[in-house]
Amino acid sequence: MQYNVSMKAVLIHKQQGPTSVQVDDMEVPSPGSGEVRIKVGAAGMNNSDLQTTYGTYRVGYAGLPHTLGQEAAGEVDAVGEGVTGFVRGMRVVGHVSGAFAEMAIGLATELFPLPDEVSFEVAASLPIAYLTASMALVHQAKLQAGEWVLVHPASGGVGTAAIQLAKLLGGKAIATAGITAKVERLKKLGAEEVLDYSTQDVVSEVRRICGETGVQVALDGGGKVTLPHCLESIANHGRIVSYGYTTGTEATLQLFKLIGRNVKLYGIGLWFNNDYQASLETFRNLVIPAVAEGKLQPVINEVVGLAEVSEALLRMEKRGILGKIVVVPA
Repeated sequence: MQYNVSMKAVLIHKQQGPTSVQVDDMEVPSPGSGEVRIKVGAAGMNNSDLQTTYGTYRVGYAGLPHTLGQEAAGEVDAVGEGVTGFVRGMRVVGHVSGAFAEMAIGLATELFPLPDEVSFEVAASLPIAYLTASMALVHQAKLQAGEWVLVHPASGGVGTAAIQLAKLLGGKAIATAGITAKVERLKKLGAEEVLDYSTQDVVSEVRRICGETGVQVALDGGGKVTLPHCLESIANHGRIVSYGYTTGTEATLQLFKLIGRNVKLYGIGLWFNNDYQASLETFRNLVIPAVAEGKLQPVINEVVGLAEVSEALLRMEKRGILGKIVVVPA
């Protein structure tokens, strides 16, 4: 069978933001030992892709030119030495390198069989968002049924995943957003309460909802602005998980509240956390089956082609999206 030796891919040749993104022809990569090459059906876009265009995110970065994208769903095209359990044409989803392309490479240990009931577009929105939410709620905070969890902010990929996962685990989510349209859509995802942080005081509203005890768990994706809110909203012996810093990297916390309430504060870097392998198992055994059964319904803001990635990243930068942007190579 004749294979193409080149493919279309979204690359950056310089790190000057989304406008430096372009679609180029490049050689089809070959899978190494323990690796699988997939024909990409769809890929998920993340804030890390935006940061990579500025040079502020370097995981998986080996220099320029660099192919964007870290998660994809598609069909197995070829396998490297030592790989078993994967055959050509098999539907898979997971963490890959260079996802915004017609072909991408992933470790066999980070790719999972994809049920026919789940489309490539839906599957591509899952890995990073739901791995992060699983690590935060299941493996770090250890959310228990009946507990309150503040998801602040909640309109991104991880936030929308966390709302639904918290409900699946028996928790009660309070979600936040800063745009009225987002607030209305978040109400439909299963949150018990949704707060508009542009017009409402998050801390006082949380205390009104939960009583003066506060929430048992808080997920912070904003950093500078939102992490202090999470501390103010947390109950005694509560757990805060910080996974992002879209509002800034330096947050000021009142230590007497952290210490006095015996609060556990976790910071998670997905790829380097000791619970990463456990989170992969949760993704395989809980998340994928729940999506196939309709118990989890990932939020996709829009689907774009390779040529539209630059503009999509600019929209992401303006924080106007809800859920995930999905990229299809066709």
